[in-house]
Amino acid sequence: MENTKETIGNNNALPEKKGSKTNKLLVVVIILLLGFCGFLIWQNLELQKNLENKQIEYVEVTDERDKVKLELEDMLAQYNAMETSNETLRAELEAEKAKIEDLLKKMKGKDWSIYKLKKETETLRTIMKGYIHQIDSLNTVNQELRAENQVVRNELTSEKSKTENLTKENEGLSSKVTIASYLKTVGLRTYGVRVKNDNTGKEIDKAKKTDKIRTTFTIQKNDITPAGNKWIYVRILTPDGKVLSEKTDDSNKFDFNGIRGLFSVKKQINYQNQEMQITMDWVKTDEFSVGEYNIEVYADGVDIGKTKMTLK
Repeated sequence: MENTKETIGNNNALPEKKGSKTNKLLVVVIILLLGFCGFLIWQNLELQKNLENKQIEYVEVTDERDKVKLELEDMLAQYNAMETSNETLRAELEAEKAKIEDLLKKMKGKDWSIYKLKKETETLRTIMKGYIHQIDSLNTVNQELRAENQVVRNELTSEKSKTENLTKENEGLSSKVTIASYLKTVGLRTYGVRVKNDNTGKEIDKAKKTDKIRTTFTIQKNDITPAGNKWIYVRILTPDGKVLSEKTDDSNKFDFNGIRGLFSVKKQINYQNQEMQITMDWVKTDEFSVGEYNIEVYADGVDIGKTKMTLK
């Protein structure tokens, strides 16, 4: 009986040992699971941090890219506002504008790093500052030149005005000299003459008895008039306004007062700036009309005397 009890006691001790091992194994498993869960939680937290950092970096990069874009657009606007008349400089400005436009296109593709964009933008900004300075210098020079040109134009206008005034004065003096150089007559008379048998003449006012019309006058002394041969013309206009003339063709015409017309009598004299007594006769070709006759005397294309006479 005692042996049987010992056997039973030994059998009860075996299950207790097995349960103890199982419990330990479960504890280990639980610890491992807890550790793995902790690792997963830590890893998830790190991942969230990385995502947040990446998001921040993305936002920062996007902001930087937008700033660079605005700067490029601002530079492009400044280039468009630049004006110059220098063809070479204008071509260079167009080339720089093309570079900026090309860089803006590349930004849309997002294939350039922000570092490269900023570096290119800084280079373009430096170049643009150089052009701004150059254009400002040219504009300053142009303003100075325009001011100088304005002064020169004012001086030229003043000189032109003086020249025009002098020209007018000279023309006036020339006109006065020309007028002063004309021959002048005094004692101008025209009357009818009846020729006697002894070839002498008698003044008469009867139309039927008049054989010739005589015009006499004195040419005054004039030191301004050029000396030399001069033609004197007399025009006798009948009461009905016709010019007494041997012919009516061009051989019996002369220029006077800007027109060309018939003359009655002409005579060449040698004028030496001294007084000269002149007598010019129109010999009757037809019966003289009764009425008032107008007589005009010309020299050098202008009239130098006028008178009238009447035949009854």
